[in-house]
Amino acid sequence: MRCQSALLDQSAALPFAGQRVLLTGASGFLGWQVARQGLAAGVAVHCLGRSPGPDGTHHHVADLTDREGVGAAVAAITPHAVIHCAAPGVAYGAIALAEMLAVAVLGVEALLDACARLPAPPQVVLVGSGFEYAPAPHAVTEDWPIVPAGSHYGAAKAASSCVAGAFADRLAMTLLRPFHIYGAGEAERRLGPFIIAQARSGKPVELTACAQIRDFLHVDDCAAMIWAALEATTDAPALTLNNLGCGQPISLRTFVETIVAELAARGVAAECRVGALSYRAAEPMVSLPDISRWQVRDLRKARIALADGVADLVTQELGACA
Repeated sequence: MRCQSALLDQSAALPFAGQRVLLTGASGFLGWQVARQGLAAGVAVHCLGRSPGPDGTHHHVADLTDREGVGAAVAAITPHAVIHCAAPGVAYGAIALAEMLAVAVLGVEALLDACARLPAPPQVVLVGSGFEYAPAPHAVTEDWPIVPAGSHYGAAKAASSCVAGAFADRLAMTLLRPFHIYGAGEAERRLGPFIIAQARSGKPVELTACAQIRDFLHVDDCAAMIWAALEATTDAPALTLNNLGCGQPISLRTFVETIVAELAARGVAAECRVGALSYRAAEPMVSLPDISRWQVRDLRKARIALADGVADLVTQELGACA
């Protein structure tokens, strides 16, 4: 059974009810929730990729690096709108940089070129990452330098953003850069699911000192923000940039303690050995978005408190393991 968030809010996708929306990355953590929100709102969600999305979506099999295959699928779907969530290598060290760049550069170019060739080009939302930015000891705006440090994923996402910029005179696009998304359905190696799995099996969890400062955005909030950005994307060709986050700096230690407390409330003890590991080389101690531009646009804001998001994460992870 696939673990997935129970905090499903379809309201932001309702303006697209009955419309065809093309979604890449629908089998992934974020894309899966974007698809679920769309389906709940009555959207005709067409998923493009090697793996299918949730039941109810229309799956079009294609490798994003297959330019002809992508072009044929886009021409057949003729979408009203497009959401590009595909993101290989989110987990640290998951795949080689060359493979990540192939999807990030060739895949985005193939997708956007196919969209631009349609008689009525669709509005497009692309999901980037806060890891594209150069490290900073403070929250960064969209104007902060794009110089990823020690992150292959960030480098691939930055390359993808550059390709998107090349289509700014042909397509109406919004590029979103969420920072730290969490919630049910994350990969097993991610921090939350890992702590829960270790606690359930009675094994200790070795951690760093957990002094890192992050902005934790629940996956349901992030998915709803994507739909809201799609609705707000104008018809005129341009590329709009927005950081996404909840706007609340939280230490990694607080995040860990919230999970441990939620597990304890359910009778599951977690032994976290804080300080047992050294920090990873080049890992930023502070990684925060300045979300002023998003707030000025007065679009969908984060609504899920950390305690509620973690409670859902623990509920779904424990249930999936039962």
